[in-house]
Amino acid sequence: MAWSSGRGVRFALSILEGGGLPVDDLLRRAGLDPAVVADPDARLPHPAVRAFCEAAVKATGDPTFGLHVAERVRPAVFDALGYVFRSSRTLGDGLQRLAVYHRFVADVLTLRIETTGAHTRLTVESSDPDHLTRTVSEFLLATLTRGARVETGREDLDPVAVEFAFAEPEDVSEHRRFFRAPLQFAQPFNALVLHASDLDRPLVHAEPELREVLERRVREVIARLPAIDTIAAQARAALGEELKGGKPTAAEVGRRLGLSERSLHRRLSEEGTSFRALLHELRRTLSERYIREGISINETAFLLGYSEASAFHRGFRKWTGRTPASYRRESAENQTD
Repeated sequence: MAWSSGRGVRFALSILEGGGLPVDDLLRRAGLDPAVVADPDARLPHPAVRAFCEAAVKATGDPTFGLHVAERVRPAVFDALGYVFRSSRTLGDGLQRLAVYHRFVADVLTLRIETTGAHTRLTVESSDPDHLTRTVSEFLLATLTRGARVETGREDLDPVAVEFAFAEPEDVSEHRRFFRAPLQFAQPFNALVLHASDLDRPLVHAEPELREVLERRVREVIARLPAIDTIAAQARAALGEELKGGKPTAAEVGRRLGLSERSLHRRLSEEGTSFRALLHELRRTLSERYIREGISINETAFLLGYSEASAFHRGFRKWTGRTPASYRRESAENQTD
């Protein structure tokens, strides 16, 4: 199981508590012990964090809860890593350190930074495709945007574009208000596109000596975390890349990992799983997410690498006991209860 730092959940709780909501009940509903969450060094299981986010959205009636929490984030929310970013020399330096130390926040998250010409793309990825829900995705992209604005002292630092992996919501007025940039939905990844020149902007609280001290603290915390770099985890991440609109094979995934097809099968078997099991698990998880988020059945079938929608229908019914259409109706009804 993958784990996340409990700091983001604790900060969200402080906002919920300020609104008079029963936070202990929300935590218990998500399967979280309030005493554990109160521990500054707590690591929380991803399914419970996801359940907490869903409970918070339902309790507040705010579908953009993740974005609104991000608007109030301070460096202390992310402990030493927040201050490592803040005390870096430039915005680009700070972002590179977030990319290096991503595991401080969550086991499965990565931040990829790519510059092409005049633009730099910040892509937030996860080896667990079900982790980046709408709420978590909005929180992460809004936190990066706010951090860039606040720490450079440039409130007018707006992205060139913002890309979300979830389907377009009915109301995107809050997204437009906050990001002040073109929005794209149902994209392969969650990403911010910035002007490459913005990464050269100095940070107003740059302090190299302090950054070095805090960086040691971050490295010490990460060094104490249990190893997660299994072949199954790597293969799952590679499958997520290969699956988008294609039909992945063990040979292709093995090539990505630097393994022969035979070696990949053997290593997965040693870890108690198989390529087929990972593919079925990923397809089931993504199919349920896409259907819940309103992506069409034909497009879902394509994104999951099915050559025909009928094959996807059969697979979905086998996994869930329901058709994609009935699953979508039930999900919509549960959200309105």
